[in-house]
Amino acid sequence: MIEKQLLTLLQEVRDDRDEAARTELNELLRNDLEARSIMAKMLVDEQALISHLRDQSIVSILEPESQGVSRPSPSRPALRLFAWPQQMAAGLIAGVLVGLFGMGMVWAIGLPKSQARLVHVSNGSFEDSVGPIDIGFPSNFGGWSGDPAEVIVESDGNRALRFLETANVTGNPNGGASACNVFQIIDLSSLHQQWDTENPEAQVTLELSARFRRESASNDAQLPKLRGGLTIHLYQAEPESIGEAWPLVIRDAIAVGNKTIRLEPGEESATISASCILAPKATIALISVNAHTRIPTKTPIPLGGYFVDDVRLTVIKQPIFPVRLMQ
Repeated sequence: MIEKQLLTLLQEVRDDRDEAARTELNELLRNDLEARSIMAKMLVDEQALISHLRDQSIVSILEPESQGVSRPSPSRPALRLFAWPQQMAAGLIAGVLVGLFGMGMVWAIGLPKSQARLVHVSNGSFEDSVGPIDIGFPSNFGGWSGDPAEVIVESDGNRALRFLETANVTGNPNGGASACNVFQIIDLSSLHQQWDTENPEAQVTLELSARFRRESASNDAQLPKLRGGLTIHLYQAEPESIGEAWPLVIRDAIAVGNKTIRLEPGEESATISASCILAPKATIALISVNAHTRIPTKTPIPLGGYFVDDVRLTVIKQPIFPVRLMQ
C-alpha cells in the first residue's frame, strides 16, 4: 500500500509539479521508516526500479540523444525509442527527491552517462528488397525469413513488410499456426569485447524496436484480438541449431524480451520496443517481428492488413547507478 502511494506521489510531483503531493511525499518519507526503506530499495535495486516505473507509468517515453544512434530521415515518422536506461530512470526519481528530505538523511547519487549505438540489422528498413521473404526458419546470420510475408512498396515510395498469413514456421502440419513470425539471427560475438559486457560496474542491454501499422482487411471482424509484436531471444549456440530445435529451444534462451501492441484498422502507426540484458555468454540474438491472432488453430489465417517497418537493434551501456543511504 505504501509502495503504491509512493509511486503515485512521485508521478504527481514529476508530471504535474503538484506542490501538495510534494509536501505529502516529504512528510511520508520524513515520518515513515517503511516508506524510506522502500524508497532506498527502489534506488538501489535497479531492476525493481525499472519494473515499478513501467508498471506505474512514472517515466514518460524517453528520447535520449545517445551517442552513435542515428535519427530517421525527416520523410518518415520520428522513431521513438521506448528506452528505459536505469540511471536515467533513477535520475528522474532523484530529481523529485531533491529538497524533500530533512536532517538525518542524505542520498549520495551519481549521474554517470549511458552510451548507445545501433547494431546492424540486415534490411531492417526493408528498403533493399521487394517481394516475398524466404519461407522457413533462418539458419545463418543476416536476412529475414519465416512465415508468409512480403516487402511491399507503399504509395509514398516507402517499403514495409506485410504479414500475409499465419503459419507454423517449422512446417509441422500438426503445429500451431496462430501467428505470422518473421525472424533474423544476429551475431553478438564482437559486441562483448567492444562493450566490455563482463564489467561489473556497468550493464549492457539490447533493445529491439519496430514501427507497426494496421490497415483495413476483409476479415478484420474475425480477428478481434490481432496484435503486432516483437521478440528478442539470446542464446549461446550456433545459428543453425535454433531452427533445428524450435520451439523447444526457447527454454534454453539466456535472456528474452518481448512486446506487443494492439492497433485498430486505420489507427496511427506506433513504435514499440523490447529489451534484455546482454549476458557475456550469449553468442547470438534471435529477433522476430510478428502478427498474432490469439486464435488457437493449426490452419493458416489470412492477414494482409498488418505492416512493420524500421526494425532497429540498439546496444546500450549503462553504468551501475551508485546510491548510498546514510542515517
